[in-house]
Amino acid sequence: MKVILLKDVKGVGRRYEEKEVSEGYAINFLIPKKFAVPRTGAEASRIKNLKENEEKHKNSEYKKLETEVQKLANTDINLSLKANEKGHLFAKLTKDKIVQILNEKGFNLPEESIDLEGSIQEVGTHSIQIKIGGKLTHFNLVINN
Repeated sequence: MKVILLKDVKGVGRRYEEKEVSEGYAINFLIPKKFAVPRTGAEASRIKNLKENEEKHKNSEYKKLETEVQKLANTDINLSLKANEKGHLFAKLTKDKIVQILNEKGFNLPEESIDLEGSIQEVGTHSIQIKIGGKLTHFNLVINN
């Protein structure tokens, strides 16, 4: 039986894919749990329209992110944070704090786009990687005491 998946189903497929599954599996599991719908008639065309709309939305969001990244690329963001006399920050600077700081400065990036291992704990200039759609760029975070 051919079905269109409404959600990712482990071992079967991803959302909006058309799959051939056994009739019993479709009728007894996928359809009642609203994981899939039969690939027939109006329901199938409605799902295809949903898929197209979702793809358009993702593309527009991706373009917005790209413009944000281009504005931020190769720039310096200056911060004044409290640190001890050795230059160690009193509060670690993590991904979510960096995203908050960028939002305050007018840049709207999701936390997943910041490529930072661990946290920043010292005063100085730090190169922060931004990863969007497989493309890498960076900006400098200058932390002063």
